[in-house]
Amino acid sequence: MARNWRWGLVKIFDIAQYEDFGWEGYLQLISYYPKFALIDLCLQWDDYPATEIFPMLLISFGSRSLCGFSFRWKWFQIRCDIMQTAPRNLEIYRDKE
Repeated sequence: MARNWRWGLVKIFDIAQYEDFGWEGYLQLISYYPKFALIDLCLQWDDYPATEIFPMLLISFGSRSLCGFSFRWKWFQIRCDIMQTAPRNLEIYRDKE
């Protein structure tokens, strides 16, 4: 599944999914690859669970995004970056569909 809607050179939203050792879904809001994405979100469901006993939460403030977080517990993971200046290239995942 690959969908995107453009407004000039800027994509209003862009969606892609990918499967290898689980399922991964990607969503970008207001993106202009490779320069900017307002929100870069990834949902993951893995075939193999993580080995950590407790859920893991990472909160980040960095040079490539204003802020972001990553949450992982067993098979599930969600990552979200806000105001990302180096967004993920979703065309790579579309080539493998």
